[in-house]
Amino acid sequence: MALYIITCTDHDNVLAQRLAARPDHLARLEKLQTAGQLILAGPMPKNPENVQEGFYGSTLIVDFSSKEALDAWIAEEPYLKAGVYSHVDVKPFLQVFPKG
Repeated sequence: MALYIITCTDHDNVLAQRLAARPDHLARLEKLQTAGQLILAGPMPKNPENVQEGFYGSTLIVDFSSKEALDAWIAEEPYLKAGVYSHVDVKPFLQVFPKG
């Protein structure tokens, strides 16, 4: 298994699409967490005190057996399919802290 950091960038003015796709997005993350593959995940709000102002995107750190398996998983991402994300960047990640 290998860790990857995923940085997703939202299009402008897509809060409605994000909210509509959110239940499916969260359900996939729950499955990933249950499988022990989700290290962390969360949105990057433009204003943490008022999320109605929208989001810059999302960040995830995940554990997948291969980049190909991760790419297949990302291809089914509800936010991507709903047009929320303008760009998805994936890079390998080495966890140093917290020590495991």
